[in-house]
Amino acid sequence: MSATVTDGDDRQWTYRLASRRSSRMVNAFWLDRDLERTARWLVDRHVSSSVFECSMVLTTAVQQNGYPESEALYFSHPDNPLTRWAARSLANWEYLYDYTELAHEEWRYRWDHEPTERHGCWATVRSLDGDLVRNLEWPTEGLADPPQLTGEWTADDYVDAYRYYYANEKRHLFGWAKDRSTTLMRALIRT
Repeated sequence: MSATVTDGDDRQWTYRLASRRSSRMVNAFWLDRDLERTARWLVDRHVSSSVFECSMVLTTAVQQNGYPESEALYFSHPDNPLTRWAARSLANWEYLYDYTELAHEEWRYRWDHEPTERHGCWATVRSLDGDLVRNLEWPTEGLADPPQLTGEWTADDYVDAYRYYYANEKRHLFGWAKDRSTTLMRALIRT
């Protein structure tokens, strides 16, 4: 099955909903523990991809925990470490939700979207019944560190790992709309 999503920039993304065995890469870039700062530091390309990919992870994670399946919800990348982490506890899921919400706010800011405008993927996440999500039978409790999907760039601290990864593997994507680039560059130089 495939789906087409319009992202609010009037770009359409067509993708095939993955089978339950898919492990194609999706990622969240944890560049700081302050999620507002993280969203500001995302390169332009990762602002949109964070909203798109993490929305799929969020809806998949709730369905893995018993949320009613629906054609209106994404189910993709169930075996990806980020999805498995988000599905492990409500606290993990809420942390990724907060990251995605702030990436969505950053998407509005960088490309001058109206405050009422919603990225299509984020609208899908927002359609979830919050009470039902909170009352699912989550396998564990508490917040765990997100997985380090950073290739060879690992560290004891997931934020350090993502900063190393960004500085070394994502440098070719460095580009920020508006006033966002200099603060990240200073932080990466200190890392």
